[in-house]
Amino acid sequence: MHKPFITALIAVALSFSACSKSGSGGSGGSGRFVSLADFGGAKIASEVGTVFAGFIDRVIPNVEHKYYVTVAAAMNALLADSVDALSIDMPIALYLTARDTNLAVFPYVVAEDKYGFAVAKGSRLGAMCNGALQKLEGGGAIEELEKIWFSADEERKVLPELNYRKDFDGSAGTIRYGCHRALFPMSYVTPDGRHIGFDIDLVNRIAYELNMTLEMTALPFSELLPSVLSGKVDIAGGSISITEERLEQVDFIGPYFESGAVLIIKKSRMPS
Repeated sequence: MHKPFITALIAVALSFSACSKSGSGGSGGSGRFVSLADFGGAKIASEVGTVFAGFIDRVIPNVEHKYYVTVAAAMNALLADSVDALSIDMPIALYLTARDTNLAVFPYVVAEDKYGFAVAKGSRLGAMCNGALQKLEGGGAIEELEKIWFSADEERKVLPELNYRKDFDGSAGTIRYGCHRALFPMSYVTPDGRHIGFDIDLVNRIAYELNMTLEMTALPFSELLPSVLSGKVDIAGGSISITEERLEQVDFIGPYFESGAVLIIKKSRMPS
């Protein structure tokens, strides 16, 4: 599990903040949000199948939650003023707001979050993958992935050709991996059909460590856990938050990354 990067991410978000004594946000308004309390009564979007609504309800009262099948649809709703904010993980929020100057990350984290890869309860593969993950973490692989996938250099964002194991032949089997199709920069499909991203790079390295090949299937977020439960895939990933409720259904490889749940709003409604 890699923790220092969440501190840096929070620092980036807080750099947007400025002191102010009062706010006038709220549903359908054009006023500025100053604190998380100002989102009481607001309409907040999230992707179907995520747990952000639960995080929000713990700290903000009377939120009207709006659910969208894709992050892109939720973003469009925010830009059209159909909702006041979009709830999402910090790395994705920073990626999206860097590419749309009309939007910004609200400078207070709703909740800290931990990601894991979901596997079937009691899965031997899960235990094997956790061993491989610990080896990769000890060798500095997570820091290497952060430098690649959280950078502004798009040319670096390709899956590496792994060739450091002279005995690799893939004979230990194939991991069927269900991945999110549009969760930049963690897990997404390029226009030419390549599956790339932080999560995919990491699980590809885990498979390589186990002398296994990787077979990827892109899925909506809401289908990731059901696909593990039905046996359609062996592992599912896409910045999946590890929660007590989910642990009742599946086991997790990891956590491999710590992040934070945040809100994206229009820049015009940021603290002044």
